[in-house]
Parts: sequence; C-alpha cells; structure tokens
Amino acid sequence: MAENVLLVIPASVEEAGRKISSLLQVPATVIPVSKLDEEEIANTIAEACVGGWSAAFILAVTGPLLTRSLKKIFGAPFLSFDNAILSVVGSAPLARIIAMVSTSLEEETLLNYKALYEFTPNQIRVLKYEDAAGELPRLYDQGYRILLPCSARLVSETKLLEGILEKPGFTIENPLSHLREAFSLLGLVKGKPSTYKIKKVLPCIADPSKIRLVAQLDANIEDLLPILYLHLKRSNYIEALDALTFTTDRDEMVTIYGDGRVYAGKVEDPERLLSELLKLLAMAHDYLSRFGPPSKEILEARRGLNPNLIYSHLPKLNCGKCGESSCFAYAVKLLSGERKLEDCKPLLEEKYEANRRFLEDLLRPPFLKIFP
Repeated sequence: MAENVLLVIPASVEEAGRKISSLLQVPATVIPVSKLDEEEIANTIAEACVGGWSAAFILAVTGPLLTRSLKKIFGAPFLSFDNAILSVVGSAPLARIIAMVSTSLEEETLLNYKALYEFTPNQIRVLKYEDAAGELPRLYDQGYRILLPCSARLVSETKLLEGILEKPGFTIENPLSHLREAFSLLGLVKGKPSTYKIKKVLPCIADPSKIRLVAQLDANIEDLLPILYLHLKRSNYIEALDALTFTTDRDEMVTIYGDGRVYAGKVEDPERLLSELLKLLAMAHDYLSRFGPPSKEILEARRGLNPNLIYSHLPKLNCGKCGESSCFAYAVKLLSGERKLEDCKPLLEEKYEANRRFLEDLLRPPFLKIFP
C-alpha cells in the first residue's frame, strides 16, 4: 500500500476531492489545480512540497498521454478514471458499459480515447448525467448493463445515482474499488512471476459454458509488457496505463496490468490459461535480461504495422525471387504470414543488413532469439 497518495482535482470541485479522500480509505493529500494539463499539475505538486507520496490519482478522465507525461516527470505512478474504465472492461470484456460523466469536457475527453479501451466496437457508451433519465432505458434495451461513474462529482455524491435505473442485471460499478486495488499493489517488486492466485470467477456473458476470471501474479511485470506486445499479434499496449490487452488463439480475451493483475473472459480452463501466461512472461523476462527493453523505434513501428511500413524497408527491386510479382505484393504476404523474411534473397546482402535487422525485430517474435 502506498504511504501517501495525491488526489489531483480541478479546484472547481475541490470539496468532492475531500469527500473522495475519505471514501478511498488510503492516506491522501488533496491537490486542487486550476486546469488539467501537464504544466499546471506538475507545478502545483512541486509547489505543494508534499513529501513521502508514492502515487497520484487524478480525479478525472484524462486520456493516457497526460498520465504518461506526469509519470516521466515524477517517476511515480499517476492514475485516473481511465484506469478504472480499463479495469471494468477487462473484467467484463464482452459487456456493454456506460461511462457516465458530469461535464462536456469530460465527455469530449472520453470520446477521444474510449476506442483505446474497448475490446469490441462501441463497447463503451459515454453519457452525461443530465441526459441519464431519457437515455438510460434506451441504452438498457440495447444491452448496456454496467454503469461506471467517471467524474469526481458522481463518485463523491453517491445519492445522485441511487435508483437511477432499476432493471434486472443492471449494476453500478464503484471506480474507487478498482483504484484502491491498484494502490494496494504499488509495492510489488519487478521480476519474473512464478505463481498466480485466482481471486474471482464469474460466468461468461457471451457463453454460459465459459467463465470470466480475475487473478493476481506475484510480481510487477510492467517491463515485460512491451515485449509481449511485440510477440502477440492480436494485442494492444497502452503504455500510459501499464496495460496490455490481447486475444489468444482460443479467442480468450485477456487484459494484464504492470502491477500483475490479470482479467480474462471467454475462458474454458483458467489453470491452463494462467500457466501459459506464466510461461510467456518467463520467456519475456529472459529476453529482457539478455537483450534489454525493445527500442522505441520498434514499438512505434509495431503500432503502425502495415504493408507500407514493411515495403519501405525492402530493397524495392521487384526481382521476383520471392515468388511474388512485386516487392509490395511480397510485403502484403509477409504481413499475413504467407511469406517468410528469408524469401527475399536481396535482403541477405550486406548492404541491406540494417533493413533486414529492422524487419526481423518487427516481424519475428522476440522470443525466437532465445528459443529458435
């Protein structure tokens, strides 16, 4: 558990921050700011001269870029309601979720970033509190069953949501429970996890024959997530939230956090899934110890992986030695897995060595360097 956390909140709703401080049940110092931007928050925290804090929670939806920048400045975790959103999505990857906000700014911010957090298109519906009376019954009919308050006002004034919609299966998630759990794991040591603990098993929403689960690993794995991101083709790495989402070959939907939390849906055999995850993480740890972290260039290239990127690093000779009519056709087949990097004979020449190494790191699972 963190010794002390900072609660960063817009000054206009400072009182809500003080209420949340008591609800959060962790030692906290409220830091009111005039606006939610990097410079204002960083300067205000520095001027407050608060000592002994190990994490900060911004009581707002911020998007991942702001929390990432602040983490780099202070070398400490910064959380926001975005973390709670991703936790809820991870614990119910096929559920439809209503993220409720209070202001137009909160609405605009979440609309800009919600696609990052979704497992399926339109999984998250952003709804302003003032529109709830007319919209909630309609959204319920469309299959939205979980409501997550994502503003300081709604979290601090719990009576606002009491009885807001009384329908079978409709639930209201408390974002503070997700953040409280995240705070409790801040002291976990980085390393190679060796065990897991299944904390919760629930029915799968889409398939009654399968389950959802919540588990906890025994190590902090944030340094291993970018390696897994390069290894797993159907994955999405949200660096600012220290989270990786991916879909397995069995169509299991998994979210893992740097602090060792694991959420999974559409699972048939939880022990198998978690054992396989431990093996993957052990391989990632071995890769990290031998080769260090992946370069920023490779990670950025992975995010923008497409035939054009591959083509830009090919010889562009259109020689046909790979069996394709052009280098671009070969790039398309290479991306789909229908062709191998070795099929391009000119890439083996010394003058294309840098291109070949780039494509090897980009296209081949990093673990192949250790496990041929």
